[in-house]
Amino acid sequence: MSDLARLARSNAPQHRDELLIALGSLCALAPLEDAATDAAVSEIMLVIYPRAAEETREALAQKLCKVAWAAHPLIATIASDLPSIAKPVISFSPVLKDEDMIDLANRMGTDHRVLIAQRAHISEAVTDALVRHDEPQVLIAVIENGSASLSMQGFASCVRVSRRVEALRHKLVLRNDMPRSLVPSLFAYSDDALRRKIAARFKIDETHLSDVVRQAIAEKKKDKPQTPDQKLEDAAKRLVDKLARSDRLTSSFVIKALNDKKFAVFEHAMARLSGVGVRQMRSALRHDPLYALALACRAARMDRSVFPVIHAAMQAAGRKVPPIAGKDGSKAASAFSNHSPAAAAVALRLLGRNA
Repeated sequence: MSDLARLARSNAPQHRDELLIALGSLCALAPLEDAATDAAVSEIMLVIYPRAAEETREALAQKLCKVAWAAHPLIATIASDLPSIAKPVISFSPVLKDEDMIDLANRMGTDHRVLIAQRAHISEAVTDALVRHDEPQVLIAVIENGSASLSMQGFASCVRVSRRVEALRHKLVLRNDMPRSLVPSLFAYSDDALRRKIAARFKIDETHLSDVVRQAIAEKKKDKPQTPDQKLEDAAKRLVDKLARSDRLTSSFVIKALNDKKFAVFEHAMARLSGVGVRQMRSALRHDPLYALALACRAARMDRSVFPVIHAAMQAAGRKVPPIAGKDGSKAASAFSNHSPAAAAVALRLLGRNA
């Protein structure tokens, strides 16, 4: 302890780095018996960490990556560092929960999302947050992770993107939990060699699948030209997808869409931000608009103060939504007080499904 005190009094960067590693080693040994001391040590490490050298931060990440009693703020900070530093913590830390993974997936870049995709036993909520970015290298990492759970929506997104990514198609064929209802689409996107593999893998008659694909193509050719509403819908989806890929989809954009009375854009943006399907979002907003809006804001990790701003913009745009008062207001407030973002997304999906 006398050595730690000496390092703490020093202003030399080298001594500061030594102190950080020493405190990390102390924390890695066992939980500190005194809660106040534990909190103080964690706070000191958080203060030192941003100024520490890259190799020191990497060494600390290696020391703490499997420590179940490590301080959550410190582990979350390391997970947000450079990918090379964050890797062991994202891969192994039991301190990080689904909410942390979803936050990282939404906030960080592709390299961090690949690391999350490779983590063992990630849940559907986490894979949904990863898949929504439509990044081939992330989707391949998710599909290669045999312990990762994927929702039907997650698999459908992977199959859709696989149309332009051959490597992803090959990985999808190897998944034991690949939904059979998506096999015809995967078959349609594949060459003859992979089609034979798909037929054998899923024990489906290749000739029958070929007939199904040909019939689907023929039916599509018979489709009527796009209506103005469909063109508006497709344009809204393309815009939201583009903004999401460049990390420019924000609450400010949602409010602007309402101010411009671009309701299709608003609905697609809220659905994308909250991690639900646009049909579920629309169904939920029809069934219980105020509560659905609150759940969507919470699922999208918007600050609570943003909710009344979006609510006012909806009213100003002419959308029917109850005032934030009485029982409706209390119910809406519970979306923030009783739900984590991941839980709010689940509740929103259920509301949309049951509406």
